[in-house]
Amino acid sequence: MLGFLQGLRGSGSATEQLPGDIYSEFFADILREARESGCKPGDQETPQGFSMLRSFDTENSNQLEPPAATDEDVWIFGYGSLVWKADFPYIDRRRGFVWGFKRRFYQHSIDHRGIPERPGRVVTLLPGDPAEDRVYGVAYRIAASQKGAVLDHLDYREKNGYERCSLEFHEYQNTTAAGGGGDPIQVIMYVATQANDSYAGDVWQVPCIARQIFSSAGPSGPNREYLFNLAAAMEQLFPGAVDEHLEELVACVRRHIDEDEPQLMQHALLREISGIMKEEQLPEQAQLLEKLLERCQQPGGREWLLHGALQPKSEA
Repeated sequence: MLGFLQGLRGSGSATEQLPGDIYSEFFADILREARESGCKPGDQETPQGFSMLRSFDTENSNQLEPPAATDEDVWIFGYGSLVWKADFPYIDRRRGFVWGFKRRFYQHSIDHRGIPERPGRVVTLLPGDPAEDRVYGVAYRIAASQKGAVLDHLDYREKNGYERCSLEFHEYQNTTAAGGGGDPIQVIMYVATQANDSYAGDVWQVPCIARQIFSSAGPSGPNREYLFNLAAAMEQLFPGAVDEHLEELVACVRRHIDEDEPQLMQHALLREISGIMKEEQLPEQAQLLEKLLERCQQPGGREWLLHGALQPKSEA
């Protein structure tokens, strides 16, 4: 980097042209790669990819030798990331739904899909019409011998505002999307209540929630990945089911990626580079540019730039 800067200085390039030259040489590829991978199926973090339905038909358990089922087993219902990311042992799983709730991206995420300074958005459940509203997801059967460890793990995983509750789960039938078959199953699920510190609610409607998802990332990955994974899972596992809130968010975030992301990232990078070039010494400039390049290439680097670009000038 230092050699490149020395070469620019020696070539007599105009001072105002330097940020653009540096951007073209070192940072344009980052923008291009981010655009190419921004909303492709390759973003999926699950090894199942987009074959979830086939997997459900062939693999009921994620254990080589699952323990025998007993009356002491428990069922866990997942309606968010648990649908595609069950990072615990289970001996059976079923597609299905619970009555009387609506799934909404009304919970801030500061430990998985965002960080405290830049929270993301994840789902929780709100009370709905007991006869009309339903939320689709996956129920996992946890062996009695493993339930203590699994519940401890999930309590930690869902520690940011989620609480356990119990209700009835109805299995989804392959032959119809309209009704559940067989007797209901009593399940445990985790719901973020409106009293928790990270509850965001509907203060911001879909366009603002979408912008937050578009520009957020955390230890578990980009927030948009969570949204797209959930939408893909619902489409595959429950064909014909309608979730207007989820569908509107997907459309809005994809529109941001297609129409806004390239310009926002370029603007943010040029602003960062211009600020660095105000340093007086070339070695300091080179060091800071290398740090910027490294940060941009790390997980969440794209979202860090986007978040900064979206802030009002007084906050940026």
